[in-house]
Amino acid sequence: MPVQSVDRAVAILNALSARKGHLGVTELSNELDLHKSTIHRLLVSLKQGGLVERDAKSRKYRLGIRLVELGYSVLNSRGLPQVALPYLHYLADEVKEVTYLAVQDGDRALNVLQVPGPHLVQSVSWLGSGSLHSTSTGKVFLAHMSEEDLNSFLGKGLPAKTKDTITDAGELRAELERVREQGFATNWEEDQEGINAVAVPIRKSDGTVIAAMGVVGPSYRLTREKATGFPAIMMGLAREVAQKLEPPSFGVLV
Repeated sequence: MPVQSVDRAVAILNALSARKGHLGVTELSNELDLHKSTIHRLLVSLKQGGLVERDAKSRKYRLGIRLVELGYSVLNSRGLPQVALPYLHYLADEVKEVTYLAVQDGDRALNVLQVPGPHLVQSVSWLGSGSLHSTSTGKVFLAHMSEEDLNSFLGKGLPAKTKDTITDAGELRAELERVREQGFATNWEEDQEGINAVAVPIRKSDGTVIAAMGVVGPSYRLTREKATGFPAIMMGLAREVAQKLEPPSFGVLV
């Protein structure tokens, strides 16, 4: 496949990821400024490879399950999930809420592991991607971005997810400074109404953030007061995860 076709195929996958799927040929054509025939040809190839799927009723496209398989293969080869999983279980037992592991995926925070807490309401899955500026894990990644990358991100705008989402660049910069100073990030109903979350970074030995460990729960139970006790234990566990990662794995996930 020519390089230009590969670039266009990647653009289609990114568009489906950003919009959480269910886009038609016309919508993708308009969004990517490509001819419909080009979009259709690439979608056929991506569908054959299992990278996209087509809904039988709407006839629109979404990301395929093969991407999930590939993603887990990548993570497993780097050792992070196997190392982090028991710590997520321990944390879930301690805080009695859902715990999860996230990595940065471009302008999104991708939750790749989840451990449920004891409450039935937590049967909901938090796997998938979320906005960097409105999630606690996303703020962890933003807080440790280079100034150039942060400026680029802020230049794209900060859409409101709820009435509490930070949409002002100056206010977000101040929030990110707090994250760096205190060592953890919070999300008080900023991404979803009624949902609070706390996250801490998992760092390489040189300080580079490679992942984030989070706790999420309903705001009526995971209150600000209750959450104040979480960061200390979370930061300790994050350090242990980082120390357990083998040097080859540590150097690859960046």
